Amino acid sequence: MIKKFIWLFVLLILWFGSGVNIVSSQTTEQPLDFEELDKFILEQMNKHGLPGVALTIVSGDQIIYAKGYGTEGNRPMTSTTPMLIGSQSKSFTALAIAQLAEQGKVDFNAPVQTYLPWFRVADESASSQITINHLLHHTSGLSEAGISRVFSPDITTEEMVRALKNVPLTAPVGTTFQYFNYGYDILGLIVETVSGMSYADYLDIYIFQPLQMKQSTADPYAADGLARGYTRLFGFPLPWREPIPRYEIPAGFIVSTAEDLGRYAIAVKNQNLPGVGKLTTQRIFTPGQNDYGMGWWIDNYTGTKRIYHGGANRTFGTDVNIYPQRDLGFVVLVNMGSLFDHYISMAQLRNGIEAILLGKSAEAAASGWSVRWIGWGIGAFVLGLLILHTRNFLALRGWRARMRTARRQKMIWDIAISFLIPTVILIVVLSQVAAFYGYRFNLITTLAYLPGGNPDIFILLLVGSLPDYIQGLIILIWSFGLMR
Repeated sequence: MIKKFIWLFVLLILWFGSGVNIVSSQTTEQPLDFEELDKFILEQMNKHGLPGVALTIVSGDQIIYAKGYGTEGNRPMTSTTPMLIGSQSKSFTALAIAQLAEQGKVDFNAPVQTYLPWFRVADESASSQITINHLLHHTSGLSEAGISRVFSPDITTEEMVRALKNVPLTAPVGTTFQYFNYGYDILGLIVETVSGMSYADYLDIYIFQPLQMKQSTADPYAADGLARGYTRLFGFPLPWREPIPRYEIPAGFIVSTAEDLGRYAIAVKNQNLPGVGKLTTQRIFTPGQNDYGMGWWIDNYTGTKRIYHGGANRTFGTDVNIYPQRDLGFVVLVNMGSLFDHYISMAQLRNGIEAILLGKSAEAAASGWSVRWIGWGIGAFVLGLLILHTRNFLALRGWRARMRTARRQKMIWDIAISFLIPTVILIVVLSQVAAFYGYRFNLITTLAYLPGGNPDIFILLLVGSLPDYIQGLIILIWSFGLMR
């Protein structure tokens, strides 16, 4: 009896002392240090200027820790705050396909044309070769690099898929891993076609309800209480209402919460997914090219098997990491979606939380890049460019008078340098962006993404080029008058 009271007392201290929403016994090798975890997350939020973070940790068949940090708009962030989960949506689309395969309604190896007879890409032969399996594993030969069209967010998934008829392949079918968002939208359309239900209804009935994911929906337009999302402008959080494309919900626009995704992570960790048997489950988590399974990456990170995926909207970030051998997993959601955050602050959060959970020491907050400081640096550079451009424009007032007595070579050089400098800036910046995107880079779609996804870089491109081009055109026009 005394022992029971002692345990009750310890649990009460953990409950009230750490501000935990959910705490339970867990089966890890050593107790998790929740205070260290809280301290680490708050330090990272301060370092990067993150508005809000939601976290859940799972072990066994329970959520053992759930907490929100910071705010979303005027409300505190909680572990039940709904947010867009980006590409984590793909794992649900893959599970829906796997369920239909379990029922014999879909064959993983069947061509897409078996279910969508009208499906076409620019290569007629490839159109009949692309299979369900290719789309699930991102080996269809299609990539964003081949799509030079910016789709309206109001078009349907079918309209988008039909528009792929003019899209060329960037690799032979089945040979190369090329992460392709629209491939999972095609799969979402197949779910609707085969099941006879809307994608949102299918996921609600066959996935969300069985997993008790009560605040999750594949109809983001009807989501209740969606958090305020942020992009970033020169290091400062900028609230922004992200357009939600109807055609891309299966690939990146499902709404969920940290707690709902925690329940999902438990099912993944315990290999107890609804509607699929052991063999199909094993197939989902068997890595193919680039360690990608069906909607999940699988690797042996530092000797510990990890099943993981992330999500990157322009105003939200998601990271789900599961360690079956350690009986652990965690989910992190952030209402900040700049491109820098996805690859810097989100990575630092994930790596630190992982280290603490696996009994290691997280890196000090002072180590690594700060997205806030990067933004301030870009802002200072842009301000410097604006001052320089203002000075140059003021200097134009005496340009014609100077050129009347100058050599023609000087005039030609002034014109050339006005076009050369901005062109070099554009080439340098865009080459770095292209190197970052790799095989996924497409100039048109990247420029369409930058105003919301990375406004810092977009403004840098404009300020670094447009004033010089305008100045060049002005003096080019003036030079014609002087040379007459």
